[in-house]
Amino acid sequence: MAAETPTNNFIAIPNLESVNVSGIGEILSSPLSLFQSSCDASTSPVGQLQDKISSLDLSLTIPNHPEFRVLGYPVGTNAFSGKYKLLLPDLHVSAEFVVGLSISIVIGTILAAIIYQFVLSSREKSSTGRTLLIGSLLCFISIVPYVLFDILGTQNTAVRFSIMAPFVLYLFRTIEAAYDFVPKGADESFRLYCIYFASPAEVLFEQRATRKDMFQSTIGVMKCAAVMSTLCTILSPRGYTPFGAISAGEFYEPITVERYLNLSHLGNCFAMAYFFQSALAVGNSVLGNLVQLLTGYKVLHTMKNPMLEATSPSDFWGRRWNVLVHVVLKRGVYKPARTYASALIASLAVFVASGLFHEWMVHAVFLYNKQSEGVILGSNTAFFVWNFIVIACERMLVATKGVQSLKKVLPRFMVTVMIIMSSLPFAHWFGGPYLNGNFFSDYE
Repeated sequence: MAAETPTNNFIAIPNLESVNVSGIGEILSSPLSLFQSSCDASTSPVGQLQDKISSLDLSLTIPNHPEFRVLGYPVGTNAFSGKYKLLLPDLHVSAEFVVGLSISIVIGTILAAIIYQFVLSSREKSSTGRTLLIGSLLCFISIVPYVLFDILGTQNTAVRFSIMAPFVLYLFRTIEAAYDFVPKGADESFRLYCIYFASPAEVLFEQRATRKDMFQSTIGVMKCAAVMSTLCTILSPRGYTPFGAISAGEFYEPITVERYLNLSHLGNCFAMAYFFQSALAVGNSVLGNLVQLLTGYKVLHTMKNPMLEATSPSDFWGRRWNVLVHVVLKRGVYKPARTYASALIASLAVFVASGLFHEWMVHAVFLYNKQSEGVILGSNTAFFVWNFIVIACERMLVATKGVQSLKKVLPRFMVTVMIIMSSLPFAHWFGGPYLNGNFFSDYE
């Protein structure tokens, strides 16, 4: 991190402790207090089982070894020597995750019922009452994650992130309902809309999930989990900065070519970005598989290896990286903005909205009732605004003969490298709060 750290956040967020949420708290606190006491006590069943799991020694020690060669490539002396340990899940954290996510989905179902009854079924699309209801729902969605964190008492940032993620979807799905951009099939019945709105995945109602789909999804979950486990094993001992703690500076500091194109900095940024890609792929695969199993409908595959296969900035953000968020932003921001402005302005609105909801997540996950040094607001928005500039430049240059000729001549992997390099030097603007907030270690 840079030596200078701002004392005040760039985006003012009201103190939620002053917000009267006692009604929500009273509704939820009674059953959840029982859950907390059952998990926190060392004499509880969960506590006793956790003690037994923690006492297991699943370590493997590889002794010192000389240099050797694999497929003609040299492997250095003691490159693999050391002690390796299989990390088993923390039951307390797992319980917080399951309970928190379950409550989020229940709240999503209640919101879906209200929106279906009073927004989608309303004949007066521009009535004052309808507008006030939508505004109230958006405020409610914005505050509830903070209330859940207080009630659950969770400090694990990965659990907080998982609990909050559905509310991001609820926010934009509420806006899309206000503008009548609900996807085809989702509003055909009350049941289908509740499934669509509350689901932590993009349900494809026109396609039924077959046994083959379920099998392929299960294999996908196993592959994602294997990749994620490998990444944690490699990156964790190095503090998730495998090339050293190199600082290129914060987004508000002067940008220098020497720091931003430093190979160690680029290597750390790539490792961080690939970790995010893999972590999101695991979460989307697990939850998507569960939604397919419970509903019988196929879900959208949301992470399509953008770091290694993207062919353009638009391909990266629009068709490969977290497509679930892309589609809700398209319906909840781009299409409404497009009714008032040009395609370029609507695209800017999407990237700004993406930056702002990520700031919301950073505040809730890392700063609310937590001590997180080096976590600041503003960097995520700066990162997405930069990527809008990249997209705007692409639109201006993509049709030129020079660019078309270059894409034909260059190998595909070189095109992907060029695409990644348009944003990779600035990736720490996005990943910095997560690294400094210990998200990666909490994810383990």
